[in-house]
Amino acid sequence: MIRMSGSQEERINIPESATFDTLNRILLAYLRAGAYDRLVSYRDAAARSGVHASVVSLNNKFLVSSGFLTEETRGTFKLSEKATRYAQLLDWGKTEEAKEPLSQLLPEYNFIKRILDFVTINKKVTKDELITRIISECRIRRIPRYITGINALFEMLTFSGLLKEDDGTFSSGKPARVEVSVVPTKPIELPSVEAEKPMIPVSISLMIDEEIDIEKLKAVIRALREVLRE
Repeated sequence: MIRMSGSQEERINIPESATFDTLNRILLAYLRAGAYDRLVSYRDAAARSGVHASVVSLNNKFLVSSGFLTEETRGTFKLSEKATRYAQLLDWGKTEEAKEPLSQLLPEYNFIKRILDFVTINKKVTKDELITRIISECRIRRIPRYITGINALFEMLTFSGLLKEDDGTFSSGKPARVEVSVVPTKPIELPSVEAEKPMIPVSISLMIDEEIDIEKLKAVIRALREVLRE
């Protein structure tokens, strides 16, 4: 699937004919085959997972586009660092812990980031609206192989916490992390140091979401600056 963007082409791949469980089985098969440090054939992954080789091959396109896999020679793949961590935690049965690397990995795929932004900006989006949006952006037909894949993508996003689903409606899940650096305008004296007064940068992490009151955020930053001036 290719999406035109100005003078450039963007290739969009989504899961096809695969559930979220199927995608996890494929990733676990790559992990068990040693794809964290060497190239593994998709046929090897198919044999270990019990997923038909044609389905594994079809979904490798999505797994590469979304950063789970890298393909260095045709038909052989390696797990990315975050995908290795995700698969390893799943393999250990640590499903709650597995959500974190998944939530970090998925937004790195520009297509998924646009979908997340669409939901965040519109606050609440019905499942059918989101399916229609994805079908339109990917320029695909509303047929079972794609609908199955889109549902797998929805489940992946809700499992990771990036989306919340409530009675067929999706809303934004995890808040974005914004790094705010506050540098004091006056030097800070360090005890027992006779050298010239140094300027010490202070980095503060704030967790915000789409409902944050911007004026309150500004007030917090102003207050932090005042404390640092004292």
